[in-house]
Amino acid sequence: MTDLLALALSGLWVILIVATAEGLRKTNRISFAVSRKWIHIGVGTWIIPTTLLFRSPWWAVLGPLAFIGLNLLSRKRRLIRSMEEEAGENVGAVLFPLSFALLILGLWPREGGRCAAAAGILCLAWGDAAAALIGRRFGRHRYAVGTGWRSYEGSTAMFLVSLVAICLACVATGNRIYPWPTVLLGALASTLLEAVGRRGFDNLWVPVGTALTLFALGTRFA
Repeated sequence: MTDLLALALSGLWVILIVATAEGLRKTNRISFAVSRKWIHIGVGTWIIPTTLLFRSPWWAVLGPLAFIGLNLLSRKRRLIRSMEEEAGENVGAVLFPLSFALLILGLWPREGGRCAAAAGILCLAWGDAAAALIGRRFGRHRYAVGTGWRSYEGSTAMFLVSLVAICLACVATGNRIYPWPTVLLGALASTLLEAVGRRGFDNLWVPVGTALTLFALGTRFA
């Protein structure tokens, strides 16, 4: 497959995810909060095909860079209400594709870099969504984070899903699964970064911090 075709497929996938979220939201089948997580999960999961379909990181980064601009425009003009409604000062929609771009450019050429990048993005896409949904539904035991709060139930969901995401990222990218201390530390880093992230900055801190933790520790416990 050529990089141009991979780029076209990436664009079509994101459009499909956003269009589906908008359609479900407009027909009142899902809430604004769920539509945001739908996009979060759907777009984030595309990191796996990204690592498998593209040959060049310079082609792979074009999609995320384009969506940084699109999300900035949407934030200003409220073009995609599934992402912008009730977002307030949350800048996560812009920081998410930025984290994609940074990890692709920073880790792609390095041995084990694709696995670390994919794991970081999946921890955010799946773990953060699980933390939010579980926290809102079952979060009875809360702890303060700045002027906001998190729940132990949500953070536990973040940790457990991050464990799974890291292992699946390794398998999907053809990398050996990290030794268990590395997987545990990566999931712990992901959970702590999500807990302290406010106004959407966890969309940057979680994937980048988790990926760098995994990349740095990847051979230490081998």
